[in-house]
Amino acid sequence: MKRVMLFLATNLAVVLVLSVVLNIVYAVTGMQPGSLSGLLVMAAVFGFGGAIISLLMSKSMALRSVGGVVIDTPRNEMEHWLLETVRRQANQAGIGMPTVAIYDAPDMNAFATGQSVTILW
Repeated sequence: MKRVMLFLATNLAVVLVLSVVLNIVYAVTGMQPGSLSGLLVMAAVFGFGGAIISLLMSKSMALRSVGGVVIDTPRNEMEHWLLETVRRQANQAGIGMPTVAIYDAPDMNAFATGQSVTILW
């Protein structure tokens, strides 16, 4: 029940924030909400806004959901090996060092989440 309530509260908060942004856009541009361009702006604000908010929240939500612990400085030889392996692979791929976290699970696991600012052109 708690999970459902948090889900609903989060969605309502996102809708509230995007509604405020939408009203500001309408006020600044003088657009009418019922017009075709107003509907297009509304679709863009909710489409892009929802995706951006989800992306910004994904890293912390993923870590929290599995009880992940971020490794900043290794505490033992295994964590040192893990950090160095990830660093080496990131360098070979030409990307920045990602955040490395571990969580307790009976099988091998790995996931990547979050935003990354990369210029592609």
